Amino acid sequence: MEKSSKMEHIKTIAEVNSISVAAEKLGISQPALSAYLKKKEKEFGTRLFDRSRQPLQLTEAGRAYLEYQAKASSAEKEFHQKVADLENLKTGQLTIGGAGFLNINYLPAALTEFRKEHPDIDIEIVDGKVPEITTAAWNGTVDVFLTPSKRDEERFHHEKIAEETIYLVVPADWPINEELKVKAVKRNEKPVPLSAKEFRSLCEYPFLVLSDVQDIGRKMQEIFDRFGCTPKQIIRAEQTLTTLAMTMGGTGVSLISQSKMGRFIDTDRLVFYLADEAICHRGLYVAYPKNKYLSRAAEEFIKILKKVNHL
Repeated sequence: MEKSSKMEHIKTIAEVNSISVAAEKLGISQPALSAYLKKKEKEFGTRLFDRSRQPLQLTEAGRAYLEYQAKASSAEKEFHQKVADLENLKTGQLTIGGAGFLNINYLPAALTEFRKEHPDIDIEIVDGKVPEITTAAWNGTVDVFLTPSKRDEERFHHEKIAEETIYLVVPADWPINEELKVKAVKRNEKPVPLSAKEFRSLCEYPFLVLSDVQDIGRKMQEIFDRFGCTPKQIIRAEQTLTTLAMTMGGTGVSLISQSKMGRFIDTDRLVFYLADEAICHRGLYVAYPKNKYLSRAAEEFIKILKKVNHL
């Protein structure tokens, strides 16, 4: 395992709350990590961790140190970005974040073109939940990120890269499809939304729902509110791909974005419906912090991202 920078040592101990586990993760020995921690605490004249508690807990001084470390790391990264700009993109780094399904659908074509034009830029892709990626961007560890909503506009710039529709997905072998068949989404035809009566019939079946911190989860709740109907059974999950897999297995109704639809529209296991035109339409954005320097590499990537998505 590649040994990390010593700047990461204290942060890693804090993340796993254990010196032995952190040492293994960092690829160094436990005695070496313990010695490093003692050296830093002697240097600062204070304890960074409360060893009387298990698992280990940061002291107030330890939390302050990590905050300083994050700011210092962000400042150093910004300096390197500015230097890279002076070198006309002959060197530099770009970290792009987003939920896995957004990265899968919107990054490949854009990154292929970006790499052709700027082969010397080092690129890192970070997959995660949008709230986690948003925090990472604000802390300076992610340069730009993909998001399905324009939340937190006070802190972030948002530039639209695409628009899409969100569809209800129903297992194809459910009897309800016979009742709703005239509303099933068909390729190259404008979809007709379900009526309130039709949606209430669907609510007799189980639904797979994400948390309301996720855009798809919020939209599902908006649909329930719109029709004044809550399913008799709700199964909660954390990832869109999980709910989709469970729908394909016949577990319940879920929501899927148009960008994913092309991967599954030909299957005989799913049927698609439009619940509400207003609720189920959304923009997709690339976002970045207003208080951070946006590198030329990031600017060029955003231009390409818009171009490949025809915006």
